[in-house]
Amino acid sequence: MSLPTRKIRAAVAAGSLLLAAFGPGVALAAPAARAAAAATDLTPYVDPFIGTDDSNAPNPVGGGAGGSTYPGAVVPFGGVQFSPDTPTASPSGYRNSDTTIEDFSLTHFDGAGCPNNEDLPLLPVTGALGASPGSNWTGYASGYTKSNEAASPGYYKNRLDKYATTVELSATTRTGMGRLTYPATGAAQLLVATGRSATGNRSGSVQVNGSELTGSVTAGGFCGSSKTYQIYFDIRFDRAPSGFGTWSGSTVNAGSANASGTGTGAYVTFDTTGSQTVQFKVALSYVSVANAQANLTAENNGWDFAAVRSAAAGAWNQVLDRARVSGGSATDLKKFYTALYHVFQSPNVASDVNGDYRGFDGAVHNSARPVYQNYSGWDIYRSWAALIALIAPDEAADIANSMVLDGQQGGLLPKWSQQTAEDFVMTGDPGPIIVASMYAFGTRGFDTAAALALMKKSSSGGTAQGSPIRGNQGTYTSLHYIPGAPSDSLEYSASDFAVAQFAKALGSTADYGTFMTRAQWWRNTYGAESGYVQPRNSDGTWKWPLDPAAQAGFTEGNAAQYTWMVPYDFADLVNAMGGRQTAVQRLDHHFTQVNAGQSLPYYYIGNEPEHGVPWAYNYARYPAGASAAVRKVMTESFTTGPGGLPGNDDLGATSAWYVWAALGLYPATPGADTLAVHGPSFPSVLIRRPGGDITVNASGTGSYVQGLKVNGTATSHNYLRYPDLAAGGTLDFTMGAAPSPSWGTGAGDVPPSFQDGATPLPAAPELGPDLALGRPTSASAACTAAESADKAVDGSLRNNSKWCSKTAGASLQVDLGSAQTVASVVLKHAGLGGENTAWNTAAFQVQTSTDGTTWDTAATVTGSRASRTYSPFPARSARYVRVVVSAPTNTGGDAAARLYELEAYATGPGTGSGPVTSGLNGAKCVDDSASGTANGNPIQIWDCNGSGAQNWTRAGDTLQVLGKCLDVTSSGTAAGTPVQLWDCNGSGAQQWQAVNGTLVNPGSGRCLDVPSSDTTNGVRLQIWDCNGTAAQKWNPPLPA
Repeated sequence: MSLPTRKIRAAVAAGSLLLAAFGPGVALAAPAARAAAAATDLTPYVDPFIGTDDSNAPNPVGGGAGGSTYPGAVVPFGGVQFSPDTPTASPSGYRNSDTTIEDFSLTHFDGAGCPNNEDLPLLPVTGALGASPGSNWTGYASGYTKSNEAASPGYYKNRLDKYATTVELSATTRTGMGRLTYPATGAAQLLVATGRSATGNRSGSVQVNGSELTGSVTAGGFCGSSKTYQIYFDIRFDRAPSGFGTWSGSTVNAGSANASGTGTGAYVTFDTTGSQTVQFKVALSYVSVANAQANLTAENNGWDFAAVRSAAAGAWNQVLDRARVSGGSATDLKKFYTALYHVFQSPNVASDVNGDYRGFDGAVHNSARPVYQNYSGWDIYRSWAALIALIAPDEAADIANSMVLDGQQGGLLPKWSQQTAEDFVMTGDPGPIIVASMYAFGTRGFDTAAALALMKKSSSGGTAQGSPIRGNQGTYTSLHYIPGAPSDSLEYSASDFAVAQFAKALGSTADYGTFMTRAQWWRNTYGAESGYVQPRNSDGTWKWPLDPAAQAGFTEGNAAQYTWMVPYDFADLVNAMGGRQTAVQRLDHHFTQVNAGQSLPYYYIGNEPEHGVPWAYNYARYPAGASAAVRKVMTESFTTGPGGLPGNDDLGATSAWYVWAALGLYPATPGADTLAVHGPSFPSVLIRRPGGDITVNASGTGSYVQGLKVNGTATSHNYLRYPDLAAGGTLDFTMGAAPSPSWGTGAGDVPPSFQDGATPLPAAPELGPDLALGRPTSASAACTAAESADKAVDGSLRNNSKWCSKTAGASLQVDLGSAQTVASVVLKHAGLGGENTAWNTAAFQVQTSTDGTTWDTAATVTGSRASRTYSPFPARSARYVRVVVSAPTNTGGDAAARLYELEAYATGPGTGSGPVTSGLNGAKCVDDSASGTANGNPIQIWDCNGSGAQNWTRAGDTLQVLGKCLDVTSSGTAAGTPVQLWDCNGSGAQQWQAVNGTLVNPGSGRCLDVPSSDTTNGVRLQIWDCNGTAAQKWNPPLPA
């Protein structure tokens, strides 16, 4: 559907009120400069009620059932959010399904997950006051009729049935305006509560002076924080009241003009028997009453409610027009523009019209540029920061500048701040990622040197308002992970990555190296056996078993969800998982549900850690998977109803995800300039930017990209970088109804992974086609009819697609159809299907046969806990492949054998034999001590002598001598763990991969090492952090 053309209201063309409403310095274009662009009224496509009720998430995070948006009046980045509050609405203030209004307050967050704000509540009532509002505020609440409620950008209207009073609200940046239409009465009143907010009663003050009320409120306590802030206000009426009074607690004092303390407030009375309309306006300041008065005079010095409303709509048109889309349905347009509307609601202007603002040090400062506040850092760093930098570069510069000012005055870049207080909500260190992401997407005009210094300070013991942001930094630095808290560790590493990229851009190579090394510590949270990011003990061992859906150790998520939170090194993550095919299968399984909540092992769009996961498909060379996943999420989890957001909007973070999804691009790597591509959902997009417009065109129908041209040049890359679009440009997509077999699927087509700071993991072997896929099967009796043998060869991990049998010695057989060359078998166990890793098969044999009668054992695996086992063996001809299970589980408690996939391949990594010599001294070899064959026999360095104790055989990813395997003692992962000889069992402790002349044990992420570079005969070898030194070089690393 194309957008209808409708002229913006006259006030926008006139311009004077619009400019006054934003005060000096706020970066909105003058109306005349945007007249042509703003000829279309986009506000009808915004529905402020979207996100005001619960979503469809089955087990959301606490406080995250709905979008927690508010429908009231606000302008872009406005410091006033004038909106109704209802009884059951925590944390947002308003719930659409409530039919009672408690009040209309001046401050709200768009989608935060804890009770917040609702400062300076106002309520029009009629009749004499009864019980004191200070002790019975909710007793004055009124029901309302849904058909009388309306909202649009910058405007809200409702009728309070109890008082037969119509309420209309609008706003400027620092002020709110109300138009009240009372019945004809001599007792039309407005209650003003100065001692009440969303988090309880606190101290306030009020002074009545004719038709003006001034005072202050103290509020705070966000998410249990002890921090508070103070707001000053000025309220003016368009007529003098006929009466007034105050209250304090349970006492009402008629005629009193002053009140202060907890549970205080004031009321004013009007006689509306002649004229039923009463108008008022209110300004806020975080500095003083005098500044609030100045804000009101500067931004709304008249009594023209219609003009204020029109100017607010005009301001919204200016920002909505920065992303002009066309060609979609009315539903698509409403979802898109409402999302964009939410993106521009936060952060909020905090400075007054004279430039004064209260800093994070509590002092008053002055700035010629607008200063912003309120950052939900953990949420907004993933997609919001890059979006605001792209489509609002001027505002982004002021926001980055504000964050640096906060850091300079408060100690560190903000983490999760409310007004002038840092509340330390959530985990990690998101401030550096926000600033680095905005910089990567072109934001300039702030003190970058100061920003880098603040980033470094956070990881070296610095504090914000007296407390550290990285409370576990000491442990993280010493162990290179945080015990028991893998999500915290990942967040620290993500921040380190962003600091590294920012430092590199500024030319600080030393800082780049330091922080990139730390960024690679994500590997210390990935359990090679489980195949998941998982909790780890302080001694280096892994907590076992792992339930991928369990939340212990994870912030608002689980292992299945956090495993994908390595957006800067998906290449290594894919290799650690076993390669592209396994990664794609796991992603397909993950997207079985798309708003699963935090207790299922599936995708959860309702919370931020998973926002970037769809684009992992791009790194696995299957961008069609991203296209399908994104469209599924957009369709199933975003609607135009009150429950139309999948979870908290989190100050625009979730809405920013939707905007990117509709544009066909996504900033896949926070802190870097990468844009993963999945294809737009509109035929035409125009992104208006001061440095040059970006045009996105899509021809053809369907969800899948078939081809892409960037500024007229075809590319097969499934990603872009910001510099490709920095000066504007054109993206021409060709779309189709089926996945393209060629576009974006080449090895060189994937987005960059950033691997400086550590030795990249070895590339997983490309095994070719799965010979067992879809072939006939036979097996021991299945647990249920739905868990039959054919499920193990269907190529899918979805929907519990597995073979299960409780038969002792259960076996599963596949008929390849004819004699085939078979050289390896991959089995996917319970863990990869989202089940407990205790149920991963512990012991089994892989057997092959040419006739289905006589069987040869190709591989024997014992003592395994792995979710995926790879069993290479010498190539042989076989028509049948069989798995015989001797120990179905590794931790006991369940006797059922489970196999999600049995895959057979014609290729393996090859074999070879010979000595392995040290890079320290070519005359020294890896040696089995005294040619011993007992389990636990030490592996040492020794003079090369050509004995059998030094004749190592490569078999798959194992190194074998004298019939046993090179093994990390007790499957240890800590640096310094010795190596030994042990029965070959297929475990991760016996996997060794050659990388740049080193031998890497993927299970620990560490390298085979000569301790202290000591080549004295008998020195026992160990695993150690890979460092590229000669003590870790081997020639050859694997016998050819």
